[in-house]
Amino acid sequence: MRDIFHKTTEVLHGRGKVITLREHTDEKECVTDVRKNFIYVAAQAQGEERQSIPQVHISKSFDSVCRDEKFSFRVKGFFYVNHARRRMKVDYAHTLRINLHWKIKTSTPKKTVTMA
Repeated sequence: MRDIFHKTTEVLHGRGKVITLREHTDEKECVTDVRKNFIYVAAQAQGEERQSIPQVHISKSFDSVCRDEKFSFRVKGFFYVNHARRRMKVDYAHTLRINLHWKIKTSTPKKTVTMA
């Protein structure tokens, strides 16, 4: 069985948006819960701030006793846009969280990983 939830919300009196996607899947081998959040907040730019590299945080854990596997990926940063002859700074934060609960007694299946 697979359930998908989508929600878009305005925040800070229309200056920002939060987009949420959730997917819950119940399969034979595992139960999967995937959550994606996209947050954008716009404000008028106050001078020239140097564009920096986005902050990226990745974490993964596996509990062999409970057979739970968790993965988290977060990116934070900002960019500039021109809107109605004004320079706007848009801060963003993207989050991806994946929780797996393995129903079977064996460990997680072998996965191939390719990193470039």
